[in-house]
Amino acid sequence: LPCVAYSEWYIDELFAAVRNADARGETPLREVFSHDFWGNSLWTGGWTHKSYRPLVVLSYAYQYAFNGGVFKPHPLRAFNVGLHSANSLLLYFLLRRFKVGWRWACLGAGLFATHPAHCENVIYLVGRADAMATSCWLLALLTWPLPATSRSPWRC
Repeated sequence: LPCVAYSEWYIDELFAAVRNADARGETPLREVFSHDFWGNSLWTGGWTHKSYRPLVVLSYAYQYAFNGGVFKPHPLRAFNVGLHSANSLLLYFLLRRFKVGWRWACLGAGLFATHPAHCENVIYLVGRADAMATSCWLLALLTWPLPATSRSPWRC
């Protein structure tokens, strides 16, 4: 996987992770929830991007601590690849839950996994927010109770 082996930082990654005290775990947890994605306070009147993604920032902080207090692009990108792979599997299970035949479910999940529209979410660390949001939606749909007498028109 070339995206995991690439050892340079993309410009947004420097601001979102490497230079962000929240992502390095240097900020108290309570403050992380009052900062934007880039580590700026949402409420003090200074400049802020207004993008609120504390769970993504906490995932960076966890990986920072796990890597011994060093940001390395390889493990961060590998996490994104693993997250996208998990989303592809979740989509397969969701399609099967809606009684889509296993061949069509494999095809759908495979197309999801390899579609070029997902490259940015896998390659760039900033795209982790989209991949994590996709995980939450897929898990929500998988746990949503189905009616007792559901018959899918998609059955093959």
